[in-house]
Amino acid sequence: MEILYNIERVDLTELDPSTGKPATGTDAIKTTIKTAKEAKLAAVISEGAEEILRNATSILAVVREDDLLYGYDFTFTDNTFDIKAAQLVAGYVKATATGAGENDLQTPMMNQGNQGKPFMAEIYVANYEGDSIKNYCKITLNKCLGKFPDMTVGSEFYAPEFSIKARENTKAKLPIKSIAWVDSLPAEPATQNAVIKEDTKPTV
Repeated sequence: MEILYNIERVDLTELDPSTGKPATGTDAIKTTIKTAKEAKLAAVISEGAEEILRNATSILAVVREDDLLYGYDFTFTDNTFDIKAAQLVAGYVKATATGAGENDLQTPMMNQGNQGKPFMAEIYVANYEGDSIKNYCKITLNKCLGKFPDMTVGSEFYAPEFSIKARENTKAKLPIKSIAWVDSLPAEPATQNAVIKEDTKPTV
């Protein structure tokens, strides 16, 4: 019996569309989010057809095709606004106005189309035994595409909610989703602290 509670970390990694594998260019985006609030995964099912043979008083036969899973619709809520996640998932681009700051963003022009990129999402959830963490459940969504989130700001803290479609990564021969049990969280990249500082994202 496994007892899962709290998202400890989410890693988002840009994919190369031509191979389905993690992008390796100098501009490739990878970000680690430690302030994730909630993730909801809703299975997307192709329902099989059903044929019923009956007469006036009874059903004589039922022929039914299986329902088939072909993806997940994934809703991800963060407690902070992560600049790199906004670029990768939502498709924000760097602001082009004169004097724009390093972290200033804008929506793409209509003639630029959707600037969101395919990415892999790895979600680490703590697995408890008694009052301590035994290990971590690593949920991997191998190919994701996001869209622009709604934005509500006001008297409460802003918590961006991203809507994401997770599908099979056919080019890399990877399934829609996999679940693994790992003893520890991945080591922090050498540049991670610099990224957090650049994005003005608090460490928790």
